[in-house]
Amino acid sequence: MIMKTVFLTLSLFITPFLIPAAHAELPLQTQGSNSSVTLEVQNMTCPLCKFTIKKALLNIDGVDNVEVDYDAKTTTVSFNSQKTSADALIKATTNAGYPATARDGGSVS
Repeated sequence: MIMKTVFLTLSLFITPFLIPAAHAELPLQTQGSNSSVTLEVQNMTCPLCKFTIKKALLNIDGVDNVEVDYDAKTTTVSFNSQKTSADALIKATTNAGYPATARDGGSVS
């Protein structure tokens, strides 16, 4: 039990240094810069996973807000579509160890 607690504590502090920041390419369309997407996230095994996911997404330039729902295994991200894209958000969660897909076949609003 003590080893598990020590490992979890260390992983919370070390993980942010191991996660590379995702760099998004500018999307082709520049109309309507405010967008949001709901991602279905895999590998969330405990309520603390949401902090790693949130940090990985907030490191992306253009991300305004991140809400992670552990129970539903989803993440809703508000972002500036002129600075980033849903693909960059998915790449960031995947690089953090949490592969994701956009809900409803990838629709972004």
